[in-house]
Amino acid sequence: MSPEPCMCGATDCPVCGPLQGYSTSPAPTERDYELALETIVETVMSYGVWPQPKKGSFRKPEFDLYEFLLEERDLSFFLEMYIGCITFADVRERTRREQKNVTEMLMKHFKDSEYSYILEKVAQEYAEDMA
Repeated sequence: MSPEPCMCGATDCPVCGPLQGYSTSPAPTERDYELALETIVETVMSYGVWPQPKKGSFRKPEFDLYEFLLEERDLSFFLEMYIGCITFADVRERTRREQKNVTEMLMKHFKDSEYSYILEKVAQEYAEDMA
């Protein structure tokens, strides 16, 4: 004979909670949010999109760095970098400054925009992995 299912009705019960639509997953900590933000920004800066593209499959990105920069940056930045690339100008220092600026812009953007759901989702994954 199988045991009776739990019917205690508690929202934090691992059986009853999910049946009532409550999550029994641990809430993300401040450190989970920090790690999630770092992961998201590093991925976007490395691949230009979130989530990271996978070989052999196509998935529409949830976030595109190209579109973000078109909205957030003056087009003169792009032209200046392009001219630096096609001429013999040394753009290494400018590139490092731009990478730092864009990284800071992304950190703020993922905290305070319609894309904050990505931060929530990744922080939740970190919290579940640490539990």
